[in-house]
Amino acid sequence: MSQGGCLIGLDIGSGEVKGVLLATSGRLLAEVSRHNRLLTPCDGWVELDPVGHLENVCGILRELAAAAPGKVLAVAMAAASGNTLLTTAAGEPLGNIISWMDQRSSGRKPSALTGLEAEDVRRIAGWPCVGSFPLAHLAWLRENRPDELRRAGHVGMDTDWLAYQLTGIWRMDHSTATTFHLQDQVAGGYYQPFLDRLGIERPRLSELTVPGQAVGKLRPEMAVRTGLPETTLLVAGCFDHPAAARATGVLEPGMLMLSCGTSWVGFVPCEKRETVLKARMLCDPFLSGSGGPWGGMFSVPHIGRAITWYVENAIAPREAPERRVRVFDEMAARSRPGANGVKIDLLQKPKAPDADPADVSRAVMESAAHLIADKLAEVSSAGLSYRRAVMVGGPSRSPVWPGIVAEVTGLEVEVGGRGAGARGAAMLAGIGAGYYRDEQDALAVWGSEGGLNG
Repeated sequence: MSQGGCLIGLDIGSGEVKGVLLATSGRLLAEVSRHNRLLTPCDGWVELDPVGHLENVCGILRELAAAAPGKVLAVAMAAASGNTLLTTAAGEPLGNIISWMDQRSSGRKPSALTGLEAEDVRRIAGWPCVGSFPLAHLAWLRENRPDELRRAGHVGMDTDWLAYQLTGIWRMDHSTATTFHLQDQVAGGYYQPFLDRLGIERPRLSELTVPGQAVGKLRPEMAVRTGLPETTLLVAGCFDHPAAARATGVLEPGMLMLSCGTSWVGFVPCEKRETVLKARMLCDPFLSGSGGPWGGMFSVPHIGRAITWYVENAIAPREAPERRVRVFDEMAARSRPGANGVKIDLLQKPKAPDADPADVSRAVMESAAHLIADKLAEVSSAGLSYRRAVMVGGPSRSPVWPGIVAEVTGLEVEVGGRGAGARGAAMLAGIGAGYYRDEQDALAVWGSEGGLNG
């Protein structure tokens, strides 16, 4: 394969879609992002317009294709998945994408899930059944919009629909399928008792495959729309946190990655799936398909939105949006450990405290760090302990925040490279295109050629 080729990795996030263009050496050539426009048609509902969502992805691909100094060999997607979409068999959406953040089915279990407990689902699917993921969405649709669910030619998520739009092939990787909640994670196929509860037949679901497996080449019309050559290969990606772990080299048991975004997530490779379940973490297949470790994840969900609220309303309300993060960091640096007694709980509804913005800034950062420390204490009950962590995501680029995380948690904190999720997707693209043998080979190439941290 040509040394002059390029790889594209996409990170389909909750708040925005990011993309990176990498040389096969791992060197970052370009990065772009576009914000998602979330829709809230009813209280507690969160949706995305599929047409706008696809255009976001195509727009990013166009920009990256235009920046490519050589041929783009392959594309892969990492995603904050768990978003439900019903379409015709030909991929025409029957409605909006229901976001994993949607709460329409929380508080009252839909009748299709009667008798099913969260831990029952965790044992099968790897994640517990919650009110804001596809198993719950589909049960709600069966109860409230049965005709729509019945006439859907395909039942899936936004990620396999995007893959279909690009290639004309319905595929879902095992990592992303974990957030679908319909997969038997150990067997690697759909779990028939869950399909029976929902009245969904297997032919209406995407074929399952492993991350890093080639899916197919771009459809001619999508090559035109994205500016990519028709020979560009789409490769199966994975969930966003395992993608970031791949990019940062967090591949072995005993390693820890902290991914800080809409939710703050700890990702830990574990030799056995049972260890992940015992620690009551979310389970990802990770490298288990090739004899490697499973992935465990503990999460502090949604705190990114609370952090944004404090920055916009209590810390830097009069600053231009592009300056707010910088002001947040500058303010936090002016305060001292303990924030002069100011306390913020990011899990509670935000409210502006009557305090110096510098102390509020420090208190916000310390709150996030304490929540992570609490999660680390929980997983220690399963015999898991850590001395070092790689920190990725927006807060990792702060000159202050990684140090606060280190102070509060006692971890040695290393900052990972930019766009880790998208870079991990690009790594899988290179594996699927045959450029790298596996993740370790990709890291060796990236490290030897100076591209490891972008």
